[in-house]
Amino acid sequence: MSNVYVGSLSVGAAMPGLTAGLTAGVAGINLALPDIQARLAALLAFSPQPASFAVSLELAQLTLTGITAAIALGLPVPDISAQIALILALIAALEAAISTINTQLSTIVALQGFLASAGLHAWHYSGAASGLGAAMTTALVAGVPSGSGAAANVDGLILVTEIAGTWASVSATMKVTP
Repeated sequence: MSNVYVGSLSVGAAMPGLTAGLTAGVAGINLALPDIQARLAALLAFSPQPASFAVSLELAQLTLTGITAAIALGLPVPDISAQIALILALIAALEAAISTINTQLSTIVALQGFLASAGLHAWHYSGAASGLGAAMTTALVAGVPSGSGAAANVDGLILVTEIAGTWASVSATMKVTP
């Protein structure tokens, strides 16, 4: 039977797996967001400008020749409104992606704020189920380490399992060793 004091921790230090996951999420978002913003900026900057009259006339003649040939082959006449609609749809999709990413980032930042809360005391108990109460009583007889003594009000959470795989999962996401 063992009852090992893990330490006085912040919520984030007590859950290093969650902290690492949130950090990875922020890193991924921070890598993706500039690319999406650059694509959006490029699409918003797209502004076709008319060429000089001589160039426009030459292009019109080429276009007329091409349209005449296309009509002869039975192809539909090209329409720039379809291209504009496609660009507008791309802009809307990118704006929606940016909005979603910003919402996710705000959620992660809020969770990171919660994880910064300090003052948790953690013990790792391993032994017979009937010994847990006695082990915690012994550990807390003088109160929590660096606390106000045995009479101080405390709140606690004890997680217990008999399944080694479950404990491996808990220990991968929560601090269970000093």
